[in-house]
Amino acid sequence: MLDDDKLPNTPIVSSYINDDGMAKIINVFLDKIPKSIADLEANFTSANKDNFCKLVHQFKGAGGGYGFAIITKTAAGIEMKLRISKKEWKEEIQKNMDEFITVLQRVHAGRGLSGHT
Repeated sequence: MLDDDKLPNTPIVSSYINDDGMAKIINVFLDKIPKSIADLEANFTSANKDNFCKLVHQFKGAGGGYGFAIITKTAAGIEMKLRISKKEWKEEIQKNMDEFITVLQRVHAGRGLSGHT
């Protein structure tokens, strides 16, 4: 697995890269990422905090299960900041949201690199 912090523009591959038994389910997860990004952005833009929180929470739980600990870590950081008042939540997590979208894009970009197509 790549050192995600030292190579911020590189694709991210699953820690299960050599587990052929995980390939199919990881690819299903990866195929859903573009729509999930669109859903996150739509709920963030429309200030739908409840739906946004649900999506972030789902990623927090799923990320590690598919071998993407950085997804879980980044989503957990957003969840912590979401505990602030509704009035301020978007401004408070904007930077975290941008980082999270970048992580998801890098994970999706790593699909072909995993050896699983």
